[in-house]
Formats: sequence, structure tokens, C-alpha cells
Amino acid sequence: MKIFRLLTASLTTFSAMVAGGAFAFVVALTFVVSVFRDVEISAWNVVASQIGPWFLLFMGVYAIHTMLPIAVAHGRTRREFLVAASGFSVVLALVMTAVEWLGFLAEGGIYSLMDWRADEHSTQLTYLLMYLVWIAVGMLCAAAFDRFGAGGVFVLPVALALVVATRVQIPGSGNLPFLDGIPDALGPEWYVLLAVSFVVALAGTWAIARDMPIRTRT
Repeated sequence: MKIFRLLTASLTTFSAMVAGGAFAFVVALTFVVSVFRDVEISAWNVVASQIGPWFLLFMGVYAIHTMLPIAVAHGRTRREFLVAASGFSVVLALVMTAVEWLGFLAEGGIYSLMDWRADEHSTQLTYLLMYLVWIAVGMLCAAAFDRFGAGGVFVLPVALALVVATRVQIPGSGNLPFLDGIPDALGPEWYVLLAVSFVVALAGTWAIARDMPIRTRT
């Protein structure tokens, strides 16, 4: 429980601060762009759908690569840490989804006042599932490379397959050719697929890291 509190208190606060700074930056950048051309896209959606997932992936990598060895060095077991990290991944994804939603509300008000037009964004559930998958994939990749070294590269095709599923239903997220129609074809099952992707990435992390040797870094 102490590990969970440490992860959520420090990393969640840090992530929310980064997101707040990113929002202030994109709003300022939007005003600069408006001087030279019409504003036609949601700058915040670019952050939420393109930069946000990579940030969550980095947080997953950081949790396993940096925080796991520290926890073990202080007498905690790998299992204790993985339980805490699993809960932390859900909390962080929820917080970042809330920040993303607040950002869209604030941006929408600004765009209305300035009579700007923005493209549509997806549902909050889609963003939440995307963030969950990306942070879990970050943990999976970190565990694989920390345990197997260069052999961790064999996990990358699995990681890529898991994250691709999160990208195709969010406007502005870099949709892939031939995949745009899949969510409509699957319907609600698409969300089940994303939830399963999160579980698979998390289960892979557990399988690799639960007895992973901790190497002392010099």
C-alpha cells in the first residue's frame, strides 16, 4: 500500500503538472497560429491523442525500470510492487483522462469566444482505454528489456500490435490506412478488445517481472 501511495502521490501529481503546462503551451501556440491563418483543428486533441500516449508509455517504462529496483532495494517484493504498479496504472490513466476532458472543456470555451472551429474528438472511454494500454505496454517493454537485454526486442511486435488497436478511433491520432472502418464494424466489441489489450500487456509484465533479477546500476 505504501508503494501505491508513493507512486500515485509523486508520479500522478507530476503527470498532471506536465499536462497543465502542455495545455498552457498549446493555447499560447494556437493564438500565435491564429495571427497567420485560421484555426481549424483542436490543438489539445493533438496533445491528448498523439503526445499523451507516448507520455503514458514513458511513465510505464519509468515505473518498472526505475521504481521497481528502488522498491526491491528497500525490502519490498516484486509482487508487492507489481500489485501497486497495476493499481497505479489505472489511477494515472483516470487522472490523465480527467485532465484531457477538462482541457477540451477549456479549449472549447476559448474556441467559442474566438469563433474558431475545431475538429471533433473521441469519447472519454476511448481516451481512457488508450492511456491504459499505452502505460501497460510501457511497463511490458521495460520489463522485457530489463530482464532479457537486447532480447526484449522480440516483445516489440506484440507491443506494437497492442497499441495500434488504440489509435484507429480517435480523430487526429494518426489513423492507419485500411483500419479506420474496423471500430464501426466491431461496435462495442472494440472497447472490449482495448480492455483485453490492457490486460494482456499487464499480464505480460507480471510474467516477466515477478522473478526478474535486479541488476545493480553503477
